[in-house]
Amino acid sequence: MKIKQFIKSLNNTEIGKGGTHEYYVLVSKKVPNIENIFDTSNLKPKFFNLKNGGLIDSVHITIGGEFRINGLGDFYRNNNVNAGDEILFERRDTINSTEFYIDLNIKSNIITFQKNSKGFEVLNIDRLTRKMSDMKYELKGFFNGYFQDIKIEFKESSKKRSDSPEMTDFYDIIVADKNILNEFKSNDFLVLEELPNQTTLKKVVVWQKYEFQL
Repeated sequence: MKIKQFIKSLNNTEIGKGGTHEYYVLVSKKVPNIENIFDTSNLKPKFFNLKNGGLIDSVHITIGGEFRINGLGDFYRNNNVNAGDEILFERRDTINSTEFYIDLNIKSNIITFQKNSKGFEVLNIDRLTRKMSDMKYELKGFFNGYFQDIKIEFKESSKKRSDSPEMTDFYDIIVADKNILNEFKSNDFLVLEELPNQTTLKKVVVWQKYEFQL
């Protein structure tokens, strides 16, 4: 059996919290050979749902300026998906059959940030606001392998672009008294992961693709 997997960390636009209220997964042009999973004969695959059971037959692939996996609204709503959660698409090929599977890795212990030139946008803001005092959240945790003072502080409300319909709240992330905004590229994702014995601020690998044989 040959198994091919594509894993994506979801953002707010993909889960319907953007202005378009669409529900999909955007596949970056940097993902190599995504058509090995979704070839032209499998653009409307039926997925075995590993998260809840049953079949999902609403998914359809669009190829053009962007490669999108569409039709995920019910799946997102049924699982209360948030930014930073990971979605898995898997294809299993045998001599006689091709089957598709879908799953989720729910990450309820993370706060997700996306870099903008104006600061960091918080993609699951409710998780941050309940920790804040006087518009900031101060803690100790690991960043770049060192245990350091970390401060997340409200910066400003501004439009992402001049034509943006709504204002966005932006935050500074300060580690050991240094603003780390310029250490990252535009649209990079960071997560603050809080485990019982360790807190870590780190950059996220937004997508992963694997192929292996069983």
